[in-house]
Amino acid sequence: MSKTAGQPSRNAFSRVVDLLLEHRIKLEALEHVLKETNPPLHQLYLITLENLRAKKAGEVNQVLTQTIESQPGES
Repeated sequence: MSKTAGQPSRNAFSRVVDLLLEHRIKLEALEHVLKETNPPLHQLYLITLENLRAKKAGEVNQVLTQTIESQPGES
């Protein structure tokens, strides 16, 4: 019974992973087209991605720091 109970969530997770991979492939193809057709815009795209990643990393670090600081006396 436990196998069938866990099956829907495994299928859902597998579907999410499949969708993520599918979209990643599409994004890579579009990026390649952009690189070939408009190199300056491709460069701007790469810079924007880098800035977004840095911003997201800062947000994650801030949340992690707040989480660690809010935990009661574990040292």
